Amino acid sequence: MNQGELTLAISKRFFLTQTESREIIKFILSRITEDLKRGERVYFRGFGSFDKETRRSKKVRHPETGKLLTIPKRTTVDFNPSASLIKKIT
Repeated sequence: MNQGELTLAISKRFFLTQTESREIIKFILSRITEDLKRGERVYFRGFGSFDKETRRSKKVRHPETGKLLTIPKRTTVDFNPSASLIKKIT
């Protein structure tokens, strides 16, 4: 499913225009992004949680040249599905 398909599904289910549905999705995603940026955990009961994670820098060896490279530290988002979500999809 992509954002367009989700927009259409929401508009049909709740009798909204696609523009209204798109605005709702944009609001939800921007709110999740803002909370993660502040370092807050975002949790949806029965679905899972999103956490901001900082990965440390590390040294790796290039497989072809053997040259030692440094991968800089970076920030990423970690998603942990809830037990009920895992149960529903298996």
